[in-house]
Amino acid sequence: MSTTTRALTTHVIQHVAFEDAGVLGDALRERGHTLRVLRAGIDDLSVIREQPADLLVVLGGPIGVYENEAYPWLDGQIDIIRARLDAGAPMIGVCLGAQLIARAAGARVYPGTREIGWAPVQPTPAGRDSPLAELEAADWHVLHWHGDTFDLPAGARLLASTPAVVHQAYAIGQHVLALQFHPEVRPGELEGWLVGHTVELGKAGIDPRVIRARTAEIGDRVAAAGRRMFDRWLDEAGL
Repeated sequence: MSTTTRALTTHVIQHVAFEDAGVLGDALRERGHTLRVLRAGIDDLSVIREQPADLLVVLGGPIGVYENEAYPWLDGQIDIIRARLDAGAPMIGVCLGAQLIARAAGARVYPGTREIGWAPVQPTPAGRDSPLAELEAADWHVLHWHGDTFDLPAGARLLASTPAVVHQAYAIGQHVLALQFHPEVRPGELEGWLVGHTVELGKAGIDPRVIRARTAEIGDRVAAAGRRMFDRWLDEAGL
């Protein structure tokens, strides 16, 4: 008797071209997921409602959740994310994606302390008992690139913090993982970030050579730990 395996699908909402799914995308493709990338503000996101995927990934970007008057399509995106939350459907949010999930869950999102560059996070007890534990292999170092923060959504478990930004990662049940930082980045592609965010780096007084040098030192190790973290989460989510 033959058996068939259902094809798995993932929708990816991407806000800027150089911030892609990275090692998370690699993990999903190796598991047989078909990824459909949708460009926020350009592509019609109604397919996410009409043809629900097994997983929704919401990536980062340089705008704020609260800038919905300047970027009115943000409201529709939040509605789509809220519907996924209400359905208990699996979702991963990174940076802006984590902020959008928080807002869809009813939490406040607002300007916070800017963090850019490679630095560690501090896991909570819940974080050490979660897929984030894989980041210990990289001494808990990750790539930070954010200026906004958010209140922890009701019912969410805080997984990691930094001294300046308390809410760095959270989980909702076993089906939502939200990360303020960027464990998805492939170090060989970070040059695109340095170019794409050159104005932000200049305003913050950050020399791209510093980030480039640190990437060469620890980028591969952090990416490997991030890949293991995502694989573990996908295993636990049944994906």
